[in-house]
Amino acid sequence: MPITCGGGGVMGCQRQDVLFHVLYVANREYISRLIEESVINIAREYGNCAADEGGSSGVTEALQLMRPNPRDSQHALQIKFFLLLNEDETMRRNLSNVKLKGAGSLRSVCSLCPHKAERFYDSLCEQLIPQWIKDCRVTHEAFVDSLRAAYLCS
Repeated sequence: MPITCGGGGVMGCQRQDVLFHVLYVANREYISRLIEESVINIAREYGNCAADEGGSSGVTEALQLMRPNPRDSQHALQIKFFLLLNEDETMRRNLSNVKLKGAGSLRSVCSLCPHKAERFYDSLCEQLIPQWIKDCRVTHEAFVDSLRAAYLCS
């Protein structure tokens, strides 16, 4: 498994970035928290735009569907996270500036390298999501595998 470090390239760093944790560690609680944060970010952004245009019920309804559900499979949670990340500039900035919190395995999370992030986000926006949306035969597992491959190559 790849080891990345957002701590300025410190030798011997054994921390992985947030995307690694979403794709490989896949802690449901952690991913759900990130999804909720992203839903709030997007609601704020589109709420401000919608106030100028007279309403946001479609955005609100779509965001409600994106919120974590206990019945969601692990892959569905991962996909929700990346679909929201594709739209959420605030979350992307936050992933590049992770502050260590709490204890346990998530204490090893570090910031996403800006160069890796740029390559991954470009791939997510320009290739991965459009290809997945166009082909309804792609399973959730296969889409997560393509996200993992893009992450490793970025």
